[in-house]
Amino acid sequence: MTPAVLFGLTVAGIIICLGSFLYQQMGARVRRRLKAQAGAEMVKRREEKKIEFLPPAVVEKVEEKLGLNQGSTKVKELRKVLVRAGIYRQNATALYFGLKFGLCLALPVVLLPALFSLRLPKPLFLAAFLLLMGLGYYLPTLIVNHLVTARQRKIREGLPDALDLLVVCVEAGQGLNAALKRVADDLSLSNPPLAHELTLVNLEISAGLEREQALRNLADRTAVEEVASLCSMLIQSDRFGTSMSTALRVQSDTLRTTRRQKLEELAAKTPVKLVFPLLLFIFPALMVVIIGPAVIRIMENLK
Repeated sequence: MTPAVLFGLTVAGIIICLGSFLYQQMGARVRRRLKAQAGAEMVKRREEKKIEFLPPAVVEKVEEKLGLNQGSTKVKELRKVLVRAGIYRQNATALYFGLKFGLCLALPVVLLPALFSLRLPKPLFLAAFLLLMGLGYYLPTLIVNHLVTARQRKIREGLPDALDLLVVCVEAGQGLNAALKRVADDLSLSNPPLAHELTLVNLEISAGLEREQALRNLADRTAVEEVASLCSMLIQSDRFGTSMSTALRVQSDTLRTTRRQKLEELAAKTPVKLVFPLLLFIFPALMVVIIGPAVIRIMENLK
């Protein structure tokens, strides 16, 4: 079998697999809408007439084996990670798994001509192909983890300013809910992730959820240690009836002290981190500049 024929068959297989996956996802969404609008009989007639690439029983069995059902623990944990990355869409988990399996097949196929042009031996060619498959499979995970880290860093950086604004609003006579809404409005441009999370807290409270549960949800969505500490402090202050402004001021001072200590720790590690660049790059260059002319003169005198 020639490389061109192999390449064509591989591309065709990937297109069929991706089309089947997308067809099943779109079909499930259409079936839910039809059930709400036209009733169960119309949905049944449509399902009898439509053509499916894979039987629903097979799809359900594969999802069950892989742990991809909507109520499975794996999907719930993935949804938490996606929320921490700022992705709130309902079909985000389906798109995530679709990207993982799609890139796992598409990335090696797209780079297959480049692999053929290198004329690698068969073992190296197979190893490169498997490596590209693994890279395509884990690439969405790396991207999501990067988004989570960047969003948590952004929230952590904007938290001291948010606490200062909360202190000012509460001391001015506003309630905690109104103060959170005002802080969210003020931070909408400078720190959109934190403003969005505070807006969600207000929406949950307005929808009838208890403030304690809304604050716990905030700590769970962000997974930031400082936010979790702030939420615990607000819950305790609300439960025991202590002064909210005093508690917020103490929390703000504690947070700033913690940040200063972390910066001092990073500054103390700087000399140790500079040892290896000095030994490997700077000291050899200095030795050449300082000792080089003397070595040249000694060599000339020896001649």
